Amino acid sequence: MVRCWDPIARPAAAEPWTSTTRHTSVERALEGADAAIIVTEWPQLTQVDWPQAVAVMRRPVLFDGRNLLDPATMRAAGYRYLSVGRP
Repeated sequence: MVRCWDPIARPAAAEPWTSTTRHTSVERALEGADAAIIVTEWPQLTQVDWPQAVAVMRRPVLFDGRNLLDPATMRAAGYRYLSVGRP
Protein backbone atom coordinates (compact mmCIF):
# COMPACT_ATOMS: atom_id res chain seq x y z
CA MET A 1 0.00 0.00 0.00
CA VAL A 2 1.35 3.41 -0.97
CA ARG A 3 0.08 6.46 0.90
CA CYS A 4 0.94 9.77 -0.73
CA TRP A 5 0.57 13.52 -0.36
CA ASP A 6 0.94 16.23 -2.99
CA PRO A 7 -0.35 19.76 -2.42
CA ILE A 8 -1.30 20.42 -6.05
CA ALA A 9 -1.91 17.07 -7.73
CA ARG A 10 -5.52 16.58 -8.65
CA PRO A 11 -7.00 13.17 -8.04
CA ALA A 12 -7.67 11.32 -11.25
CA ALA A 13 -11.18 10.04 -11.91
CA ALA A 14 -9.72 6.58 -11.46
CA GLU A 15 -6.30 6.07 -9.93
CA PRO A 16 -4.12 3.85 -12.12
CA TRP A 17 -2.78 2.10 -9.00
CA THR A 18 -5.35 0.36 -6.86
CA SER A 19 -3.04 0.22 -3.85
CA THR A 20 -2.42 4.00 -3.70
CA THR A 21 -4.23 6.33 -1.33
CA ARG A 22 -3.88 10.13 -1.51
CA HIS A 23 -4.06 12.17 1.68
CA THR A 24 -4.64 15.85 2.34
CA SER A 25 -1.74 16.17 4.81
CA VAL A 26 1.76 14.81 5.19
CA GLU A 27 0.98 13.72 8.72
CA ARG A 28 -2.03 11.67 7.60
CA ALA A 29 0.02 10.04 4.83
CA LEU A 30 2.69 9.03 7.38
CA GLU A 31 0.28 7.19 9.69
CA GLY A 32 1.39 3.58 9.97
CA ALA A 33 4.11 3.99 7.33
CA ASP A 34 7.13 1.71 7.17
CA ALA A 35 9.07 4.46 5.39
CA ALA A 36 8.68 7.88 3.80
CA ILE A 37 10.29 9.19 0.64
CA ILE A 38 10.68 12.88 -0.18
CA VAL A 39 10.85 13.41 -3.94
CA THR A 40 9.87 17.09 -4.18
CA GLU A 41 10.99 20.33 -2.56
CA TRP A 42 7.58 21.55 -1.47
CA PRO A 43 8.10 24.16 1.27
CA GLN A 44 5.34 22.50 3.31
CA LEU A 45 7.72 19.58 3.92
CA THR A 46 10.10 21.83 5.86
CA GLN A 47 7.19 22.89 8.09
CA VAL A 48 6.13 19.38 9.13
CA ASP A 49 6.55 18.68 12.84
CA TRP A 50 8.88 15.77 12.10
CA PRO A 51 9.57 14.92 15.79
CA GLN A 52 5.82 14.50 16.27
CA ALA A 53 5.33 12.66 12.98
CA VAL A 54 7.87 9.99 13.96
CA ALA A 55 5.35 8.78 16.58
CA VAL A 56 2.69 7.88 13.97
CA MET A 57 4.99 5.88 11.72
CA ARG A 58 5.35 2.14 12.14
CA ARG A 59 9.05 2.35 11.24
CA PRO A 60 10.63 5.80 11.17
CA VAL A 61 12.68 5.47 7.99
CA LEU A 62 12.97 8.59 5.84
CA PHE A 63 14.70 8.79 2.47
CA ASP A 64 15.22 12.42 1.50
CA GLY A 65 15.73 12.40 -2.25
CA ARG A 66 16.03 16.20 -2.38
CA ASN A 67 18.32 16.81 0.64
CA LEU A 68 15.57 19.04 1.98
CA LEU A 69 15.99 18.30 5.69
CA ASP A 70 18.91 18.44 8.09
CA PRO A 71 20.36 14.96 8.71
CA ALA A 72 21.41 15.58 12.32
CA THR A 73 18.01 17.02 13.22
CA MET A 74 16.16 14.12 11.65
CA ARG A 75 18.32 11.50 13.33
CA ALA A 76 17.90 13.29 16.69
CA ALA A 77 14.12 13.13 16.12
CA GLY A 78 14.37 9.34 15.88
CA TYR A 79 14.45 8.72 12.13
CA ARG A 80 16.70 6.40 10.22
CA TYR A 81 17.52 9.21 7.79
CA LEU A 82 18.95 8.50 4.34
CA SER A 83 19.74 11.11 1.72
CA VAL A 84 21.47 11.52 -1.62
CA GLY A 85 25.22 12.20 -1.60
CA ARG A 86 25.46 12.85 2.15
CA PRO A 87 26.66 10.55 4.92
